[in-house]
Amino acid sequence: MSSLLPPLTQTEMTDVRALNARFQSWLHHSALPLWSSKGPDHEYGGFFETIGLNGEPCLDNKRVRVTARQIYCFAMAAQMNWAGDVTPLMTHGWAFLNGIGARGDGSIKHILAREGAIVNAGPDLYDQAFVLLAHAECLRISGDEQHIDKARYLLGWIRSHLAHSEAGFYDHPDNSHTLRSNPHMHLLESALAWISLDPDGPWWELAEEIVGLCRRRFVRPSDGVLQEFFNADWSSRSDDQALIEPGHHYEWAWLLMRWQAAGGAPCDDIYRRFYNIGEDYGFCTRRHVAVDVLTNDLNWLDGQARLWPQTERLKASLALAFLSNGQERKVFTSKALESALALWGYLEGLLPGLWRDKMHKDGQFVTEPAPASTFYHIICALAELDRFVKSH
Repeated sequence: MSSLLPPLTQTEMTDVRALNARFQSWLHHSALPLWSSKGPDHEYGGFFETIGLNGEPCLDNKRVRVTARQIYCFAMAAQMNWAGDVTPLMTHGWAFLNGIGARGDGSIKHILAREGAIVNAGPDLYDQAFVLLAHAECLRISGDEQHIDKARYLLGWIRSHLAHSEAGFYDHPDNSHTLRSNPHMHLLESALAWISLDPDGPWWELAEEIVGLCRRRFVRPSDGVLQEFFNADWSSRSDDQALIEPGHHYEWAWLLMRWQAAGGAPCDDIYRRFYNIGEDYGFCTRRHVAVDVLTNDLNWLDGQARLWPQTERLKASLALAFLSNGQERKVFTSKALESALALWGYLEGLLPGLWRDKMHKDGQFVTEPAPASTFYHIICALAELDRFVKSH
């Protein structure tokens, strides 16, 4: 392994196939070996929250959902034919989620100190969504039908403890004042993963409920913007929490295209508007990156650009390219290449396998440890990129 990740060649900067080959090499030979060896906490269980730029784990508190996301990553690695053995990694992760990370009622805790002391017991809806997703991808590679029973049970728990009277769910049993669209996005992602695996299960109903809620409540009627925060009756917020996230516009667009492809009700009017809002208001043409946050009137909040919105722009652009023909396909493929090049900038010049998380408005990166949670975004985007290249 070289000491620093080298820059792209001119060919890789202009050819999506060549760039994909470099990404796949980085994933298989750098990122997965690093995070599989340094990521697990073999002393206290689960996975470390961050790895420093020196390649060593940081001994921080743990968000329990990060372990669910890492299980997902290694299950995806197996589907992408990584040569490493994912079974002990997933077993290690599930031991944590079913042990010290479990609340005892079928859900998982929120935040723990490294040694296991409870910092925040939860439960949090967002966290549970990633357990559902981890179960789905583990079933996909293992065939172990225990994942079906456990996922159905967890969804039943969510409906029993967090269901809203109209539709959707609260974040927490004790918080009936604020509702959010973001956890529902990940529930939709989990439902879509489960539909083909458990066709007789409750997943289609869940996906249909969330897509309907998105159309009725999440979309701002005046301009089609995706809203993030709501009052307890699902009415829109107009206070300081009424912020807009371009990355979620891209992410929802990708999911809604998947929903429609699975046979769901047409929603191209929503996902194309979401994508265009990201492009028109949330994309920096100077740095070629999607920014993090907009104000309620669609102005940049501070211009910071985290890594994860770049992966979501990549996925949405690829999905639109799949749906397009002729010149339109070339346009979306070009946007996907632009997003992939931006993503590479967050990796370049570091110990291979690590990434930067935040870019300032001036284009400079924050020097800080690499967050494990970002691996979920990266590996999903690279799987989509590889699928696109292999299909053309």
